[in-house]
Amino acid sequence: MRGIVLLNPNYKIGDLHTDESLAIQKIVTDRYMEENNISPVILNPYQIHPFYTIPHELLSNLQSKKTGQIDCLVLHSLETIERFNYIYPEKWYELCGYFKGIISVTTQTPVRKYEAK
Repeated sequence: MRGIVLLNPNYKIGDLHTDESLAIQKIVTDRYMEENNISPVILNPYQIHPFYTIPHELLSNLQSKKTGQIDCLVLHSLETIERFNYIYPEKWYELCGYFKGIISVTTQTPVRKYEAK
């Protein structure tokens, strides 16, 4: 299975600082990817990290690479993408269309399935 991780560097888990929260998001999503044999997809060979922190950049890379559908988008939780979804619902919907499923690791179940186009 192939997947892309999207983290939110501005999301705060409880009373933790954003840096600590990002580290926890990374640890939890990395563990989930490893336990479920999900290979990270690297769309941009020049990206520094094997995950994305900017949804707009992820969408742009998906549009330019013409990769077709990828198995899953892995998020720490739906709350990490809530603001983006609220402000840009059409972009969130378009982004979701590139994936067969969206996985929220904190619930560890697919939260939305999309049919192949």
